[in-house]
Amino acid sequence: MPVDKRYLVYLASNSLGLDLERYEVQRQLARHGMVNVGFACREDAGPYDWNLVRAQIESADLFILLLGDDYGPMAPTGISYLHREFVHAKSLNKPTLAFIKNTLPEKNLTEDQRRLAGFHRIVAQQSAYKLWHLREELMSHVRASLSSSMLTLGPGWVPAGVSKTPAMPMAAEANKETAEPLSARQRLNLSRQVVNLQIAAKVYQGGNLSQEEVLLPVRLDQLLQGAMPLLKAGASEDRLRAQLESVVAGTVKSQLLKRNAQAHAVDDIRISRGQFQQVLKQWQGLGFVAASGEGVRAVWKALADVSKA
Repeated sequence: MPVDKRYLVYLASNSLGLDLERYEVQRQLARHGMVNVGFACREDAGPYDWNLVRAQIESADLFILLLGDDYGPMAPTGISYLHREFVHAKSLNKPTLAFIKNTLPEKNLTEDQRRLAGFHRIVAQQSAYKLWHLREELMSHVRASLSSSMLTLGPGWVPAGVSKTPAMPMAAEANKETAEPLSARQRLNLSRQVVNLQIAAKVYQGGNLSQEEVLLPVRLDQLLQGAMPLLKAGASEDRLRAQLESVVAGTVKSQLLKRNAQAHAVDDIRISRGQFQQVLKQWQGLGFVAASGEGVRAVWKALADVSKA
């Protein structure tokens, strides 16, 4: 890790019973040139500010999930705020580390423990994680993870007044200008990477309406094929996003109806604008699409030489 670089980390956890653990983790972050921009979820403070939390997660170079003994304060949808933060980080493909406290009993779980156990399974399926019981064990895992050569981070930033490595910016620009175009095989391989779409939908259950979220892993090339009917002729971002929402609607409805056994309908399925714009940028970077015009008037089209994904 370059010594002149700093990295923003969103340390996500509940507040109950984790004050000392959060303090020790933040000390380790500071030792590695990392700054925590996250805050603990708690019920005794003001209203949960999702817009602020989302902005902090999106600015972070690394997301760290610290799970303790409880599922935590929940949104009206029944998902905890901490769970929602993890889902959002994964939907952005943020580099993620998770540390799960291994204290759940094998049977006779309370409702909160059942929710927490379900969250454990989701984290284990979608992220690298370590189990811990004692604080010393947790800190050993944190130190090893932050020092690992395998740790992936975002771009980071250089504090004002700190000199960058000489000639690196110019060299980077030169490499950018002289780099050879991606081959068809390289483009195809890169297009097969998986993105985690964070999808919101309305669920109708027993006369009640709730807003729920689903994390849907899908390959970039599959998304491209779903949008291709519109991309061939050219379409606005809003039309393309609506097209993809219709493509994933069946899968999302199936997952939410399975999750909510008493539900009878699911509709208003939405992919966030910010995430769809990221998908567009990835397609554009791979040379699959191009835009004419700017802002809301931009028209996106598939390039004539786009490889079949």
